[in-house]
Amino acid sequence: MSNRLSNKVAIVTAASRGIGLEISKQFVENGATVYMAVRPSDKNKELIEKLHNENKNFNGVFYDAFDTSTYEPMVKEVIEKEGRIDILVNNFGHTDVKKDLTLVDGDSDAFFEILNTDIASVYYSSKFVIKHMLENNIKGSIINISSIGGSTPDISRLAYTTSKAAINSLTKNIAVQYARAGIRSNAVLPGLVGTDSALTNMNQHFLDTFLKNVPLNRIATADDIAKATLFLASDESSFITGELITVAGGFGLPTPIYGDFMSR
Repeated sequence: MSNRLSNKVAIVTAASRGIGLEISKQFVENGATVYMAVRPSDKNKELIEKLHNENKNFNGVFYDAFDTSTYEPMVKEVIEKEGRIDILVNNFGHTDVKKDLTLVDGDSDAFFEILNTDIASVYYSSKFVIKHMLENNIKGSIINISSIGGSTPDISRLAYTTSKAAINSLTKNIAVQYARAGIRSNAVLPGLVGTDSALTNMNQHFLDTFLKNVPLNRIATADDIAKATLFLASDESSFITGELITVAGGFGLPTPIYGDFMSR
């Protein structure tokens, strides 16, 4: 076990699987006390109990990402139990692949629901955690899991990518507004990550086309994203704030003809 996050208390939202679960595991491996913020389902309760039995630094805190009234109680519960919060990872994000399409073909109601929910998930949790940090002179770290889609226009998923672009801006604004208090704010922008939820929503043709435009020639793993998040949570990145760190294997960097040329 490393001590990169020794004596730190962290909240990781949407932590029951995929990227959030891997971030939680790496944080605990590096000495942090982690509160995995998840919905209060039987499956999630069993997961938290199993992890807690393996290592007491795994803990659960329950909230509903779609209900903004549950964010403040989530934060207060962790403060009551631990007395402090040093790290917040806003990992939650969602879309509806059947309704979140192009401007003309997409569902308008779904667009605004997705936009509002995804932005609210970062806004509210950051608001309550930073308020606590300011009141207690905690030099903390906020890390938002965004997407390369927030900086590179997509052929679909208009609501999701627009929400991520807003989260990128929110990340930078938080960084500037609270830098004098020693609170840092950064975002990790994954490309395509090989989680079950991502892969099941994409056909093989899309995956093959996407991959040929990734210079490092592979799909990201949850471990790749977690390692970047761990760096931003640790004191190793103490002079980094307001940054959007892309973890996408070089996707979006080359000339647009890169994929066709390299596949010859």
